[in-house]
Amino acid sequence: MLWRPDIRWLVVIPLLINIVLFVSATGFAAQWLQSWIASISSSIPEWLQWLAWMIWFLFAVLALAIYGFTFTILANLIGSPFYGVIAQRIVTTETNGEQSSVTENKSLFTAAWQSVIREVQLIGYFLPRTLGVGIVTLILSFIPVVNLFAPIVAASWAAWCLCLQYLDYAADSDGVNFLDVRRKVSAHRLKSMGFGFSAMLASAVPLVNLVILPASVVAGSLLWCRQHRGQTNS
Repeated sequence: MLWRPDIRWLVVIPLLINIVLFVSATGFAAQWLQSWIASISSSIPEWLQWLAWMIWFLFAVLALAIYGFTFTILANLIGSPFYGVIAQRIVTTETNGEQSSVTENKSLFTAAWQSVIREVQLIGYFLPRTLGVGIVTLILSFIPVVNLFAPIVAASWAAWCLCLQYLDYAADSDGVNFLDVRRKVSAHRLKSMGFGFSAMLASAVPLVNLVILPASVVAGSLLWCRQHRGQTNS
């Protein structure tokens, strides 16, 4: 679907912008990961040396999750005017042109601008909670054995955020407020988190993450239409 004539240009323009962001972010992340892993490895107690490889691996996963999450948030803010329109067109196709009254009344510019506003609202939801999760993860990382769960906590939160992020474009297109989106997604938490984890892993892979952003918008829009659209809150 990414190469459909009515969607292609909405993919290419933010892609070119994000290439610049990608080069800068990846260079910084590589240096940060190298120094962080070295620091963590040197602080492992002697009696846990036999678990050093596992701890190294888990914290590498944590670092990739942070990288993927941060890159995705910034790239989505840049691409939100384009991704909102993509979601609107996917919803229209998936519902055979049966748009909601909200979607029908939206012009291209209105849809793009509304996506920017909604993205800022999402960031306002994500940032303070991400800070809280980060503090908890940091505390857990200093507790032997328990620190093995720190990457799981961080990765689960990142997956939840990305799930909400990519479902919200289509939800916003349908005029559904963010609180209702969270309720609908929570009702199907397992499948939704599976989607979030997939997006998180793909967004942490260099080069792949450049294409995975609009691809996740399409996938999230399809998931919204097939699982959440029209679902009543109870």
